[in-house]
Amino acid sequence: MIFAGAYVNPGDVIIADDDGVAVVPTNQAHEVTMTAQARESNETVKRATLASGVLGLDMYQMREKLKQAGLEYLDD
Repeated sequence: MIFAGAYVNPGDVIIADDDGVAVVPTNQAHEVTMTAQARESNETVKRATLASGVLGLDMYQMREKLKQAGLEYLDD
């Protein structure tokens, strides 16, 4: 069946939040769940790192890339 342009089959997993709706085929549900959990864990670590005061500039190792582009981040 097609709903709002998406193919949906019996047993598919429907995921919805404030940003939209996704249809996950049954045979991909486990892989999608594992990937989503890994991403959530990674983002939790990043949020904690940033909350501890580490700059995204340093967390993502951007100072050297800025330097190579002839730029420099100045701390106040």
